[in-house]
Amino acid sequence: MKGLIIKDLLFIKSTWKNMIILFIGSLLISIALGNYLLAICSLPVLLLSSGINTFQTDEFYNTESYTLSYPLSRKQIVLAKYLFTILLLLIATYLGLMIYYLIGVIINPGYNGLNTYMLKYFFMMEAGALIVDSIFYPVIYKFGCEKSRLVLMSIVMLFLGISSILSVYINTANIKLDLAGALNFVQTYGVQVLGVLVIIFLIISYLLSIIFYKRKDY
Repeated sequence: MKGLIIKDLLFIKSTWKNMIILFIGSLLISIALGNYLLAICSLPVLLLSSGINTFQTDEFYNTESYTLSYPLSRKQIVLAKYLFTILLLLIATYLGLMIYYLIGVIINPGYNGLNTYMLKYFFMMEAGALIVDSIFYPVIYKFGCEKSRLVLMSIVMLFLGISSILSVYINTANIKLDLAGALNFVQTYGVQVLGVLVIIFLIISYLLSIIFYKRKDY
């Protein structure tokens, strides 16, 4: 499993120039806006999301043809991908905190430009990226990279359709929503709620990925 994790890390290493350019762009935008949340979150969230790209790289180079010849079970191969994702989380968190600290020391933008609330939003965006990964992984194991795009687009459209119907129903039924209370709840308990959701999503995603990968023929 160690070799599989190193393989994916080498792929991430090969994209570091693009990530640096993205970070510089987000930093310049943050300087222009006077708010550094984008600069703090962009690089870590991109790093977490790049775990999905490793599937496409494996498919392009047909690495499954020799990965399955390793003395590893399919369950271990799937576990390696999820351990790699957890490792990305640790690296992304470290980078985000370092960027936050360096901006505070070097640029010193003041409370409006940089405050501790941004760390909460940073952790929430990381949690969101992990939830996206946990949705993508089993779908890719089931359908492959090409077909998974259509499947995921269908899921997104279904979600948007249901949301639209619910919004129309709420407006028609004159149901009043406490948006201020909802926003206050998210600001107060958003990190805790997303943390629990991430654990649940990752566990379900891991179990589904094992089931789909074991049934897949090559």
